[in-house]
Amino acid sequence: MIKRFFSKFFRKPNRKKEENDNVVIFARSIEKAMDETSLEIFREYNEILLMEPNVYIVPAVWGAVKYGELTEVQKEIHEKIFPVISRILDSLYQENLNEVQRFAIGYLVRGLFISKIIYMIEFYRNLSGIQIELGGKKTGLEDIEALGHA
Repeated sequence: MIKRFFSKFFRKPNRKKEENDNVVIFARSIEKAMDETSLEIFREYNEILLMEPNVYIVPAVWGAVKYGELTEVQKEIHEKIFPVISRILDSLYQENLNEVQRFAIGYLVRGLFISKIIYMIEFYRNLSGIQIELGGKKTGLEDIEALGHA
């Protein structure tokens, strides 16, 4: 009985649980940085982001456009988002990664930023009833029809 009582105080820590906790803390810190940065960008540039097509944010996140040049707003957005992306990538990269793996991780992180910002844009559009133009016809949520069967 005494041995069982003291074993509660002197048993080895559960390393598996500690490792899991550390992984969750690490992931949440990245998530927090992404959420805060995405929200900051949306708050500051929402008027422009709501007027432009969703793909407008893609070159801003990447810092490059295939044809032409970034707009001044896209450059500003990139200047705000690039340091956060760099910090996240530095925390995710490991020594043994090759260039293809590094690019893939960077691609996924940038894609997640793009998705978060586009989600905010669409959520706000739908919430505020902003109508968008599809195929030359203005439409709102009430005009959307379901396709297919579940």
